[in-house]
Amino acid sequence: MRVTFLLAGETDLDTLRTLDPDRDEAALQRGERAWVLQTYLRLARAGHPVELAGVAPRDGVIVFHVKQRGFLRRLDAPGRAILLGIRADNRTSGFCDFEVVQNGCFADDRRVFFIPFWPQPALAPRDPGRGGRIERICFKGFVDNLDPAFRTPQFVRALADRGVALEVHGVPWRRAADRDDHLAWGNYNDVDLVLAVRPPDRRLHTSKPASKLINAWHAGVPALLGSEYAYRELRRGPLDYLEVATPDDALAAVDRLRSDPALYRAMVDNGRQRAGRFTHEAVLDRWVKLLFQTLPIRLSAPRPIVDRRVPLPVRWALREAVRVACRRPTR
Repeated sequence: MRVTFLLAGETDLDTLRTLDPDRDEAALQRGERAWVLQTYLRLARAGHPVELAGVAPRDGVIVFHVKQRGFLRRLDAPGRAILLGIRADNRTSGFCDFEVVQNGCFADDRRVFFIPFWPQPALAPRDPGRGGRIERICFKGFVDNLDPAFRTPQFVRALADRGVALEVHGVPWRRAADRDDHLAWGNYNDVDLVLAVRPPDRRLHTSKPASKLINAWHAGVPALLGSEYAYRELRRGPLDYLEVATPDDALAAVDRLRSDPALYRAMVDNGRQRAGRFTHEAVLDRWVKLLFQTLPIRLSAPRPIVDRRVPLPVRWALREAVRVACRRPTR
């Protein structure tokens, strides 16, 4: 079955096809490229029969980021295309035949499938020579995603009193275009603790991935993380990460790790073991299984209630009616 990864509007596809996802990390930071282009590149480099296009074909599986769903307006007529939307941080797209989500909260393994986001490309792990010292705690990401309570002078001063410096490797989301020049998201060489606490959300940020935890495991750095569905979903024991909700929680966690070097080492060792399930190869295997095993089986089953020959706006309305009737969430 033909599988096309769609980057709507991209014109220099020949250049994009030559990128190395482990070397050209800066070109893969935007959401659409991080998901769609990186996945295409890794599948293609592994020898799988996938294509990259800037215009949607009329048939086969089309893999696209739901933020780029504007192309769907040109597919209103019935066609043979099978739409696989990557939801990422967005709401569900009723136009899609299938969706990929970045945690398991809304996955049903029938129409919606959980595939973890790719680990940070070209990640540089913590220098083992730093031992158990705790001198730098780092947040990596857009600063809007760090709870303001962890950016106050009081918190920074309380850390400094313990000999710990807070470093924020990030820019505001509105300056996302500047991120290549300002961020070192893959460099954990001198990072002793990872901090990632979003502003509180009663739904536990169910649209977000567990990337900061997975990257911390790969980097060999213990993590202090907020209350999020994706982190809790992966948690298997107390060594996976320390959950914190307030600056006082974080300071208590820092004090605990500084006073117990054995706990620090145990968290590092545990993280390296857990990271084995979230390597680039492991994520690639999940994509291969979905595209070349699971979807063909699904598509060979008896015709679904919402037929692909139904025009897309009608298809969306029917799916939305079913969702409302069943009271299914959309995130």
